[in-house]
Amino acid sequence: MLEILTPMSKMTRVSRKIDAANFLAVPGIWAKITTTGGLDNIGTGVPALGTRIVISNASSNVYESHDIEVGRITTVETPGVRCKVDTAGYVDSANVAVGLDLVVSADAGEEGKLAVIADVANGTYEVVARVEEFDAVNNILTYLTVSPRTVTKP
Repeated sequence: MLEILTPMSKMTRVSRKIDAANFLAVPGIWAKITTTGGLDNIGTGVPALGTRIVISNASSNVYESHDIEVGRITTVETPGVRCKVDTAGYVDSANVAVGLDLVVSADAGEEGKLAVIADVANGTYEVVARVEEFDAVNNILTYLTVSPRTVTKP
């Protein structure tokens, strides 16, 4: 589940090329930018730099349905966007707390989900969001996207 809390215009959404036959990311999951400017799934084990949050679905979509027909998908690429996700969009752990920075996980089974740095394997990551609220009872994470910056977990 992804809920975008910030009012958005067409200018804050970007349509990027995908390989519709192989693209798995769904709304609320992050994907990486390819060398050609398209999007690809986050792979296991290698932290991805240049990630974007997917807001449409490659199989069916209420947003830009024509984009999907021609092999494109919509992302949000603006800092300052507030979003809510359930555990389908973040790595659930006792480490999640208000104010912590979030990175995109490349750990097996958690690819493309947001995670706090304590919950990912060693490597270099981009901080892409910050925890704004955390409802541990209902497992709902509210976050704010930030300008990406690189961090290294030793």
